Amino acid sequence: IVIIMDYEYKIRTDLAIQNKNLNKCRGYKYKEIIVKKFYQNKFNFTNILFNNIELKENKANLKTIVVKEINSLLKKYQLKRDANILVVGLGNKNIVGDSLGVKTVSKVTATGYLKEFVNIKTSTIYTFMPGVFQDAGYMAFRGVKALVKELKIDLVLITDSLISDSIEYLNKLIQISDIGITPGSGICNYQEEISLKTLKVPVIVVGVPTAIEASSIIRDVLNVYEENIRFKDGYDLIVSKKDIDIFVNDISVILSESINEALK
Repeated sequence: IVIIMDYEYKIRTDLAIQNKNLNKCRGYKYKEIIVKKFYQNKFNFTNILFNNIELKENKANLKTIVVKEINSLLKKYQLKRDANILVVGLGNKNIVGDSLGVKTVSKVTATGYLKEFVNIKTSTIYTFMPGVFQDAGYMAFRGVKALVKELKIDLVLITDSLISDSIEYLNKLIQISDIGITPGSGICNYQEEISLKTLKVPVIVVGVPTAIEASSIIRDVLNVYEENIRFKDGYDLIVSKKDIDIFVNDISVILSESINEALK
């Protein structure tokens, strides 16, 4: 006797452009890049849609927009010129599709050590890559919270890989928001939220959808638009595009350079 179990699955996405509960506001277009803006209560979401970042000109244009949008949120929270900022890279460095946060932050210029020698008049940047819960032994939130307290951090900027529920946005969108993030939520491994509410300091999240669940692809192919679908045990896979290694390397350079410029 073979027993086939079905599981009900609710489509998940981290992207504002796919969230029907958010309010829209006017966006803009810069060269070939489209910027769409959303908001919920006092929090903002910016979705930057792009193509062909292999081209040098497109990389430069994308960097211009990312710097602009990060600066917009920095201005919103009226940070002091000499603010202490913690840049956090979430994700698993051993899984290419989940390594974006780590690869990005590894290229961010940390200036915290300079405080030991000179009086800095600009923002002081610290970096932190907590790794995954199973390896580190603690949730990312606990590590971030401890550093916020110890270093008297004024703002946290997080980079991470996101989940899309449509191939349309896979590797083609950057999301910048200030609502915070729940590490592990993309794979239902929910951890404690990292946000203004839990840390008492502003949290900016810069993310890119690098993975999609196989059930979402099947739904798209079959033109099934219900939020809940059913699948057999073992059929719900998380996948990335075949060129994910090249893409993550390219986009991590763009994001790290943008963060360095915005925070200098």
